[in-house]
Amino acid sequence: MGQIKVLFPFKDGEEIWLGLDTPGFRRKVFRTVDKKLVDSKHIVAGLTVFEPGESSAMHNHAESEEIDIILRGSGILVDNGEEVPFKEGEWMFIPTGVFHQHKNTGTEPLWL
Repeated sequence: MGQIKVLFPFKDGEEIWLGLDTPGFRRKVFRTVDKKLVDSKHIVAGLTVFEPGESSAMHNHAESEEIDIILRGSGILVDNGEEVPFKEGEWMFIPTGVFHQHKNTGTEPLWL
C-alpha cells in the first residue's frame, strides 16, 4: 500500500469527549489526523458531533488557524459577540487566536 490513507472518523479516529462536566457543552470529537495517528506534520483534523442544544465553550486556538466544514446539521458561530448562522455544506475559516463558539441550534446532530 502507498502513503495515502483513507480514513473513517468513527473507526480510525481517537474518541475524545469534551465538556462532560458542564451541562450544555458536551460534544464528541473523533480526532482522525495528527502527528500521533498518521504522522501529520502540519494538520490536525477530525469530526466533532454536537447533539441538539449542545455547544462548545468560548475558546480559541492560540497556535493555529481553524477550518470547519459543516457536514450535517446547522447552528450558529459566535464571533466577537455576533451570532453568525451556518448550515450543512458551508465552511468557516477562523484565524489564529480568535475566540469563538459553535452552537447546535438545529433538531439533529451537528457534524462539524
